[in-house]
Amino acid sequence: MEEKILSLAEARGAKAEVYWSDENRTTVEFRANEFHSQESRLTRGYGLRVVKNGRVGFSSSSDPNKVGELVQAALDTAEFGKQCGFEFPAPEPLPTVKTFENRVITLPAVKMSEWGRELVDAVRARVPGLKLDVNVTRIYGEKVVANSVGLRRRLSRATLELSVTGLLVSDGLVWINEYENLSSGSAPAIGLLADRIEEKAVLARTRARLATGTYPVVFMPTAIPDLLYPLIVGVNGKQLEKGSSPLIGKVGQKLLDEKIVLVDNGLRDFGTASGPFDGEGVPRRRNVLFDRGVFTGFLFDLATAAACRARTTGSAARGYASQPQPGRSNIELAPGDARLENVLAGIKEGLLVHDCIGGGQSNVLAGDVAVNVSSGFHIGNGKLTGRIKDTMITGNVYEMLRNVAAIGDAVRDLGSYHVPFLMFEDLKVATRE
Repeated sequence: MEEKILSLAEARGAKAEVYWSDENRTTVEFRANEFHSQESRLTRGYGLRVVKNGRVGFSSSSDPNKVGELVQAALDTAEFGKQCGFEFPAPEPLPTVKTFENRVITLPAVKMSEWGRELVDAVRARVPGLKLDVNVTRIYGEKVVANSVGLRRRLSRATLELSVTGLLVSDGLVWINEYENLSSGSAPAIGLLADRIEEKAVLARTRARLATGTYPVVFMPTAIPDLLYPLIVGVNGKQLEKGSSPLIGKVGQKLLDEKIVLVDNGLRDFGTASGPFDGEGVPRRRNVLFDRGVFTGFLFDLATAAACRARTTGSAARGYASQPQPGRSNIELAPGDARLENVLAGIKEGLLVHDCIGGGQSNVLAGDVAVNVSSGFHIGNGKLTGRIKDTMITGNVYEMLRNVAAIGDAVRDLGSYHVPFLMFEDLKVATRE
Protein backbone atom coordinates (compact mmCIF):
# COMPACT_ATOMS: atom_id res chain seq x y z
CA MET A 1 0.00 0.00 0.00
CA GLU A 2 2.85 2.41 0.80
CA GLU A 3 4.13 2.02 -2.78
CA LYS A 4 0.74 3.02 -4.15
CA ILE A 5 0.60 6.07 -1.90
CA LEU A 6 4.10 7.14 -2.91
CA SER A 7 3.29 6.70 -6.60
CA LEU A 8 0.13 8.80 -6.36
CA ALA A 9 1.96 11.61 -4.55
CA GLU A 10 4.90 11.55 -6.93
CA ALA A 11 2.56 11.64 -9.93
CA ARG A 12 1.28 14.96 -8.55
CA GLY A 13 4.79 16.40 -8.49
CA ALA A 14 5.52 15.90 -4.80
CA LYS A 15 8.28 14.22 -2.87
CA ALA A 16 6.70 11.99 -0.28
CA GLU A 17 7.19 9.93 2.86
CA VAL A 18 4.76 7.27 4.06
CA TYR A 19 4.60 6.09 7.66
CA TRP A 20 2.47 3.00 8.36
CA SER A 21 1.77 1.68 11.82
CA ASP A 22 -0.06 -1.49 12.90
CA GLU A 23 -0.34 -2.16 16.64
CA ASN A 24 -2.09 -4.97 18.48
CA ARG A 25 -2.43 -4.41 22.23
CA THR A 26 -3.59 -7.14 24.63
CA THR A 27 -4.20 -6.21 28.27
CA VAL A 28 -5.14 -8.41 31.20
CA GLU A 29 -6.30 -6.39 34.18
CA PHE A 30 -6.98 -7.17 37.84
CA ARG A 31 -8.67 -4.61 40.07
CA ALA A 32 -8.77 -4.75 43.84
CA ASN A 33 -7.40 -8.33 43.85
CA GLU A 34 -9.99 -9.64 41.39
CA PHE A 35 -9.84 -10.38 37.68
CA HIS A 36 -11.44 -7.49 35.84
CA SER A 37 -10.95 -7.80 32.10
CA GLN A 38 -9.02 -9.08 29.11
CA GLU A 39 -9.04 -6.79 26.10
CA SER A 40 -7.40 -6.66 22.69
CA ARG A 41 -7.27 -3.54 20.56
CA LEU A 42 -5.95 -3.11 17.04
CA THR A 43 -4.79 0.30 15.79
CA ARG A 44 -3.46 0.89 12.30
CA GLY A 45 -3.15 3.73 9.87
CA TYR A 46 -1.07 5.70 7.40
CA GLY A 47 0.60 9.06 7.70
CA LEU A 48 1.70 10.89 4.55
CA ARG A 49 4.15 13.79 4.53
CA VAL A 50 4.74 15.55 1.22
CA VAL A 51 6.99 18.32 0.00
CA LYS A 52 5.68 20.32 -2.96
CA ASN A 53 6.89 23.68 -4.17
CA GLY A 54 9.20 23.77 -1.17
CA ARG A 55 6.41 23.45 1.41
CA VAL A 56 5.46 20.59 3.74
CA GLY A 57 2.02 19.02 3.88
CA PHE A 58 0.66 16.19 5.98
CA SER A 59 -2.42 14.00 6.29
CA SER A 60 -3.32 10.69 7.90
CA SER A 61 -5.99 8.01 7.60
CA SER A 62 -6.95 4.69 9.09
CA ASP A 63 -9.00 3.75 6.02
CA PRO A 64 -6.98 1.88 3.36
CA ASN A 65 -9.79 2.48 0.87
CA LYS A 66 -9.27 6.24 0.91
CA VAL A 67 -5.74 6.49 -0.42
CA GLY A 68 -6.71 9.11 -2.98
CA GLU A 69 -8.24 11.32 -0.31
CA LEU A 70 -5.13 10.85 1.86
CA VAL A 71 -2.85 12.09 -0.94
CA GLN A 72 -5.12 14.99 -1.85
CA ALA A 73 -5.38 16.16 1.76
CA ALA A 74 -1.59 16.16 2.14
CA LEU A 75 -1.16 18.15 -1.06
CA ASP A 76 -3.83 20.62 0.02
CA THR A 77 -2.12 21.31 3.34
CA ALA A 78 1.21 21.78 1.56
CA GLU A 79 -0.13 24.93 -0.07
CA PHE A 80 -0.11 26.59 3.35
CA GLY A 81 2.59 24.48 5.01
CA LYS A 82 5.96 25.46 6.42
CA GLN A 83 8.93 25.99 4.18
CA CYS A 84 10.91 22.75 3.95
CA GLY A 85 14.55 22.92 4.96
CA PHE A 86 15.36 19.21 4.88
CA GLU A 87 15.67 16.32 2.45
CA PHE A 88 14.11 12.90 2.96
CA PRO A 89 16.87 10.44 3.91
CA ALA A 90 18.35 7.91 1.53
CA PRO A 91 18.93 4.30 2.66
CA GLU A 92 21.82 3.69 5.05
CA PRO A 93 23.02 0.53 6.84
CA LEU A 94 21.07 -0.08 10.02
CA PRO A 95 22.42 -1.02 13.45
CA THR A 96 21.37 -4.25 15.16
CA VAL A 97 19.02 -4.21 18.14
CA LYS A 98 16.71 -6.82 19.64
CA THR A 99 13.10 -5.67 19.58
CA PHE A 100 11.24 -8.95 19.12
CA GLU A 101 11.10 -12.19 21.10
CA ASN A 102 8.93 -15.07 19.90
CA ARG A 103 8.07 -16.09 23.45
CA VAL A 104 6.30 -12.75 23.89
CA ILE A 105 4.22 -13.18 20.75
CA THR A 106 3.24 -16.78 21.45
CA LEU A 107 2.40 -16.13 25.09
CA PRO A 108 -1.28 -17.04 25.64
CA ALA A 109 -3.45 -14.43 27.29
CA VAL A 110 -4.46 -17.09 29.81
CA LYS A 111 -0.83 -17.21 30.96
CA MET A 112 -0.83 -13.45 31.42
CA SER A 113 -3.92 -13.88 33.57
CA GLU A 114 -2.24 -16.65 35.58
CA TRP A 115 0.68 -14.35 36.35
CA GLY A 116 -1.70 -11.69 37.61
CA ARG A 117 -3.52 -14.20 39.81
CA GLU A 118 -0.27 -15.62 41.19
CA LEU A 119 0.96 -12.17 42.17
CA VAL A 120 -2.35 -11.16 43.75
CA ASP A 121 -2.48 -14.38 45.78
CA ALA A 122 1.16 -14.11 46.88
CA VAL A 123 0.73 -10.52 48.07
CA ARG A 124 -2.67 -11.09 49.67
CA ALA A 125 -1.21 -13.94 51.74
CA ARG A 126 1.54 -11.66 53.03
CA VAL A 127 -0.30 -8.34 53.35
CA PRO A 128 -3.97 -8.77 54.26
CA GLY A 129 -5.94 -5.63 53.48
CA LEU A 130 -3.80 -4.55 50.54
CA LYS A 131 -5.86 -4.08 47.38
CA LEU A 132 -3.84 -4.81 44.28
CA ASP A 133 -4.38 -3.63 40.70
CA VAL A 134 -2.31 -5.57 38.16
CA ASN A 135 -1.93 -4.89 34.45
CA VAL A 136 -0.11 -7.23 32.09
CA THR A 137 0.16 -5.60 28.67
CA ARG A 138 1.59 -7.01 25.47
CA ILE A 139 2.01 -4.82 22.40
CA TYR A 140 2.97 -6.24 19.04
CA GLY A 141 3.55 -3.64 16.39
CA GLU A 142 4.86 -3.25 12.89
CA LYS A 143 6.02 0.03 11.39
CA VAL A 144 7.01 0.93 7.86
CA VAL A 145 8.77 4.07 6.65
CA ALA A 146 9.15 4.60 2.89
CA ASN A 147 10.03 7.68 0.88
CA SER A 148 10.63 9.00 -2.62
CA VAL A 149 14.40 8.58 -2.53
CA GLY A 150 14.34 4.82 -2.20
CA LEU A 151 14.21 4.33 1.55
CA ARG A 152 12.21 1.30 2.70
CA ARG A 153 12.23 0.41 6.40
CA ARG A 154 10.21 -2.16 8.33
CA LEU A 155 10.28 -2.85 12.06
CA SER A 156 8.59 -5.54 14.14
CA ARG A 157 8.56 -4.88 17.86
CA ALA A 158 6.98 -6.71 20.78
CA THR A 159 6.85 -5.43 24.34
CA LEU A 160 5.50 -7.11 27.45
CA GLU A 161 5.10 -5.18 30.69
CA LEU A 162 3.68 -5.89 34.12
CA SER A 163 2.65 -2.98 36.31
CA VAL A 164 1.23 -3.07 39.82
CA THR A 165 -0.52 -0.50 41.98
CA GLY A 166 -1.40 -1.43 45.53
CA LEU A 167 -3.73 0.53 47.82
CA LEU A 168 -3.38 0.19 51.57
CA VAL A 169 -5.54 2.09 54.05
CA SER A 170 -3.34 2.89 57.02
CA ASP A 171 -3.56 6.37 58.56
CA GLY A 172 -4.69 7.58 55.16
CA LEU A 173 -4.19 6.09 51.71
CA VAL A 174 -0.89 4.40 50.87
CA TRP A 175 -0.02 3.75 47.22
CA ILE A 176 2.54 1.08 46.36
CA ASN A 177 3.80 0.71 42.79
CA GLU A 178 5.90 -1.95 41.07
CA TYR A 179 6.91 -2.73 37.51
CA GLU A 180 8.70 -5.35 35.41
CA ASN A 181 9.76 -5.20 31.76
CA LEU A 182 9.24 -8.72 30.38
CA SER A 183 9.95 -7.91 26.73
CA SER A 184 12.93 -10.27 26.59
CA GLY A 185 10.51 -13.18 27.08
CA SER A 186 11.27 -13.84 30.74
CA ALA A 187 8.52 -14.68 33.21
CA PRO A 188 7.86 -12.25 36.06
CA ALA A 189 9.73 -12.82 39.31
CA ILE A 190 6.57 -13.23 41.37
CA GLY A 191 8.42 -13.88 44.61
CA LEU A 192 10.69 -10.87 44.23
CA LEU A 193 7.79 -8.61 43.30
CA ALA A 194 5.83 -9.82 46.32
CA ASP A 195 8.88 -9.23 48.55
CA ARG A 196 9.22 -5.62 47.42
CA ILE A 197 5.51 -4.93 47.81
CA GLU A 198 5.45 -6.53 51.26
CA GLU A 199 8.50 -4.55 52.40
CA LYS A 200 6.88 -1.25 51.43
CA ALA A 201 3.52 -2.22 52.93
CA VAL A 202 5.04 -3.24 56.27
CA LEU A 203 7.00 0.00 56.48
CA ALA A 204 3.95 2.01 55.46
CA ARG A 205 1.95 0.71 58.44
CA THR A 206 4.32 2.60 60.73
CA ARG A 207 3.94 6.38 60.67
CA ALA A 208 7.15 8.36 60.94
CA ARG A 209 7.63 12.10 61.13
CA LEU A 210 10.05 14.53 59.58
CA ALA A 211 10.03 18.27 60.26
CA THR A 212 10.39 20.72 57.40
CA GLY A 213 14.07 21.29 56.72
CA THR A 214 17.09 20.31 54.66
CA TYR A 215 17.98 16.61 54.65
CA PRO A 216 19.83 13.88 52.79
CA VAL A 217 17.44 12.39 50.22
CA VAL A 218 17.69 9.09 48.36
CA PHE A 219 15.72 8.87 45.11
CA MET A 220 15.10 5.24 44.26
CA PRO A 221 15.09 4.25 40.55
CA THR A 222 11.29 4.45 40.27
CA ALA A 223 11.43 8.15 41.23
CA ILE A 224 14.29 9.07 38.88
CA PRO A 225 12.15 9.61 35.72
CA ASP A 226 10.25 12.43 37.45
CA LEU A 227 13.53 13.97 38.58
CA LEU A 228 15.05 13.82 35.09
CA TYR A 229 11.99 15.14 33.27
CA PRO A 230 13.14 18.80 33.05
CA LEU A 231 16.45 17.66 31.54
CA ILE A 232 14.67 15.55 28.92
CA VAL A 233 12.56 18.56 27.98
CA GLY A 234 15.63 20.80 27.91
CA VAL A 235 17.65 18.59 25.53
CA ASN A 236 14.80 18.40 23.01
CA GLY A 237 15.82 20.19 19.83
CA LYS A 238 12.34 21.67 19.51
CA GLN A 239 13.09 23.80 22.59
CA LEU A 240 16.30 24.95 20.93
CA GLU A 241 14.34 25.89 17.81
CA LYS A 242 11.86 27.86 19.93
CA GLY A 243 14.68 29.54 21.85
CA SER A 244 13.26 28.32 25.18
CA SER A 245 15.75 25.70 26.40
CA PRO A 246 17.97 26.68 29.35
CA LEU A 247 20.73 24.70 27.63
CA ILE A 248 21.07 27.06 24.65
CA GLY A 249 24.69 28.06 24.15
CA LYS A 250 25.93 25.58 26.75
CA VAL A 251 27.10 22.64 24.63
CA GLY A 252 30.52 21.63 25.92
CA GLN A 253 29.99 23.16 29.35
CA LYS A 254 30.07 21.20 32.60
CA LEU A 255 26.58 21.70 34.03
CA LEU A 256 26.06 18.62 36.22
CA ASP A 257 28.09 16.55 38.67
CA GLU A 258 30.95 14.72 36.99
CA LYS A 259 29.43 11.42 38.13
CA ILE A 260 26.46 12.00 35.77
CA VAL A 261 26.53 10.19 32.42
CA LEU A 262 23.09 10.44 30.80
CA VAL A 263 22.39 8.72 27.48
CA ASP A 264 19.47 8.46 25.07
CA ASN A 265 19.94 4.94 23.72
CA GLY A 266 17.56 3.74 21.02
CA LEU A 267 19.66 0.60 20.57
CA ARG A 268 19.17 -1.02 23.96
CA ASP A 269 18.04 -4.64 23.52
CA PHE A 270 14.38 -5.04 24.50
CA GLY A 271 14.01 -1.44 25.64
CA THR A 272 10.40 -0.43 25.16
CA ALA A 273 11.49 2.52 22.99
CA SER A 274 14.17 0.67 20.99
CA GLY A 275 14.47 0.20 17.25
CA PRO A 276 17.07 0.23 14.46
CA PHE A 277 15.59 3.40 12.97
CA ASP A 278 13.51 6.36 14.06
CA GLY A 279 10.18 7.66 12.80
CA GLU A 280 11.78 9.02 9.63
CA GLY A 281 13.80 5.92 8.78
CA VAL A 282 17.08 7.41 10.04
CA PRO A 283 19.36 4.92 11.86
CA ARG A 284 19.02 5.05 15.62
CA ARG A 285 22.10 5.56 17.72
CA ARG A 286 23.37 6.03 21.23
CA ASN A 287 23.18 9.77 21.93
CA VAL A 288 25.20 10.89 24.94
CA LEU A 289 23.40 13.87 26.47
CA PHE A 290 25.64 14.55 29.45
CA ASP A 291 29.12 13.04 29.66
CA ARG A 292 30.62 13.29 33.15
CA GLY A 293 28.41 16.30 33.69
CA VAL A 294 29.26 18.00 30.39
CA PHE A 295 26.31 18.82 28.12
CA THR A 296 27.05 17.30 24.72
CA GLY A 297 24.04 18.22 22.58
CA PHE A 298 20.34 18.21 21.72
CA LEU A 299 18.05 15.59 20.18
CA PHE A 300 16.86 16.32 16.63
CA ASP A 301 14.58 15.04 13.93
CA LEU A 302 15.11 16.13 10.31
CA ALA A 303 13.02 19.30 10.31
CA THR A 304 14.20 20.57 13.69
CA ALA A 305 17.81 19.83 12.82
CA ALA A 306 17.45 21.85 9.62
CA ALA A 307 15.91 24.76 11.49
CA CYS A 308 18.79 24.71 13.99
CA ARG A 309 21.51 24.17 11.36
CA ALA A 310 22.36 20.82 12.89
CA ARG A 311 22.12 17.16 11.87
CA THR A 312 19.43 14.71 12.89
CA THR A 313 20.32 12.47 15.82
CA GLY A 314 17.92 9.73 14.72
CA SER A 315 15.42 10.92 17.32
CA ALA A 316 12.21 11.41 15.33
CA ALA A 317 9.18 10.24 17.35
CA ARG A 318 5.71 9.91 15.88
CA GLY A 319 2.49 8.02 15.44
CA TYR A 320 0.78 7.59 12.10
CA ALA A 321 -1.56 10.51 12.80
CA SER A 322 1.15 13.08 13.53
CA GLN A 323 4.23 14.55 11.93
CA PRO A 324 7.62 13.69 13.43
CA GLN A 325 8.96 15.61 16.41
CA PRO A 326 12.20 15.16 18.33
CA GLY A 327 11.66 12.68 21.15
CA ARG A 328 13.58 10.52 23.56
CA SER A 329 14.05 6.77 23.28
CA ASN A 330 15.48 4.78 26.21
CA ILE A 331 17.06 6.98 28.87
CA GLU A 332 20.08 5.47 30.61
CA LEU A 333 21.81 6.87 33.67
CA ALA A 334 25.18 5.21 34.21
CA PRO A 335 25.56 3.41 37.56
CA GLY A 336 28.08 4.41 40.18
CA ASP A 337 29.69 2.40 42.97
CA ALA A 338 27.38 3.02 45.92
CA ARG A 339 25.51 0.22 47.69
CA LEU A 340 22.15 1.22 49.14
CA GLU A 341 22.77 -0.31 52.56
CA ASN A 342 26.03 1.62 52.91
CA VAL A 343 24.40 4.89 51.85
CA LEU A 344 21.54 4.43 54.33
CA ALA A 345 23.96 3.52 57.11
CA GLY A 346 25.59 6.93 56.79
CA ILE A 347 22.35 8.92 57.15
CA LYS A 348 21.34 10.04 60.64
CA GLU A 349 18.04 11.50 59.46
CA GLY A 350 16.69 11.79 55.95
CA LEU A 351 14.17 10.69 53.35
CA LEU A 352 13.98 7.80 50.86
CA VAL A 353 11.64 8.39 47.89
CA HIS A 354 10.11 5.56 45.86
CA ASP A 355 7.42 7.40 43.91
CA CYS A 356 6.19 10.90 43.14
CA ILE A 357 2.85 12.22 41.95
CA GLY A 358 3.13 13.54 38.42
CA GLY A 359 6.52 15.14 38.93
CA GLY A 360 5.02 18.30 40.44
CA GLN A 361 6.83 20.48 37.95
CA SER A 362 6.46 24.20 38.59
CA ASN A 363 8.69 25.57 35.78
CA VAL A 364 9.84 22.68 33.63
CA LEU A 365 12.07 24.60 31.26
CA ALA A 366 13.95 26.32 34.07
CA GLY A 367 14.28 23.02 35.93
CA ASP A 368 12.30 24.17 38.96
CA VAL A 369 10.42 21.36 40.68
CA ALA A 370 8.04 20.90 43.57
CA VAL A 371 7.89 17.12 43.82
CA ASN A 372 4.99 15.62 45.76
CA VAL A 373 6.19 12.40 47.36
CA SER A 374 3.54 9.70 47.12
CA SER A 375 5.71 6.92 48.55
CA GLY A 376 8.45 8.05 50.88
CA PHE A 377 10.07 6.66 54.03
CA HIS A 378 11.91 8.20 56.94
CA ILE A 379 15.56 7.30 57.41
CA GLY A 380 16.68 7.34 61.05
CA ASN A 381 20.15 6.30 62.20
CA GLY A 382 20.72 4.32 59.03
CA LYS A 383 17.38 2.49 59.08
CA LEU A 384 14.04 2.92 57.35
CA THR A 385 11.65 3.63 60.22
CA GLY A 386 8.28 4.29 58.60
CA ARG A 387 6.19 6.21 56.09
CA ILE A 388 6.27 9.97 55.70
CA LYS A 389 2.99 11.67 54.72
CA ASP A 390 2.26 14.98 53.00
CA THR A 391 5.80 15.63 51.86
CA MET A 392 7.22 17.80 49.08
CA ILE A 393 10.76 18.27 47.77
CA THR A 394 11.53 21.63 46.20
CA GLY A 395 14.47 22.96 44.27
CA ASN A 396 16.04 23.20 40.84
CA VAL A 397 16.95 19.96 39.09
CA TYR A 398 20.04 21.40 37.44
CA GLU A 399 21.32 22.60 40.83
CA MET A 400 20.45 19.27 42.46
CA LEU A 401 22.32 17.31 39.83
CA ARG A 402 25.42 19.49 40.22
CA ASN A 403 25.94 17.96 43.65
CA VAL A 404 25.18 14.24 43.64
CA ALA A 405 26.56 12.53 46.73
CA ALA A 406 26.23 8.94 45.47
CA ILE A 407 24.97 6.90 42.54
CA GLY A 408 23.80 3.32 43.00
CA ASP A 409 25.84 0.42 41.65
CA ALA A 410 22.83 -1.35 40.08
CA VAL A 411 20.48 -0.23 37.30
CA ARG A 412 16.75 -0.90 37.36
CA ASP A 413 14.98 -1.72 34.08
CA LEU A 414 11.85 0.46 33.92
CA GLY A 415 11.06 -0.18 30.26
CA SER A 416 12.27 3.03 28.64
CA TYR A 417 14.28 4.19 31.66
CA HIS A 418 17.32 2.30 32.92
CA VAL A 419 18.52 4.03 36.05
CA PRO A 420 20.13 3.50 39.49
CA PHE A 421 19.28 5.33 42.71
CA LEU A 422 20.67 8.80 43.44
CA MET A 423 21.56 10.25 46.82
CA PHE A 424 21.75 13.98 47.60
CA GLU A 425 23.29 15.41 50.75
CA ASP A 426 20.91 18.30 51.34
CA LEU A 427 17.60 18.93 49.65
CA LYS A 428 14.73 21.11 50.84
CA VAL A 429 11.92 18.98 52.26
CA ALA A 430 8.58 20.46 53.27
CA THR A 431 6.10 18.55 55.42
CA ARG A 432 2.93 19.29 57.35
CA GLU A 433 4.41 18.18 60.65
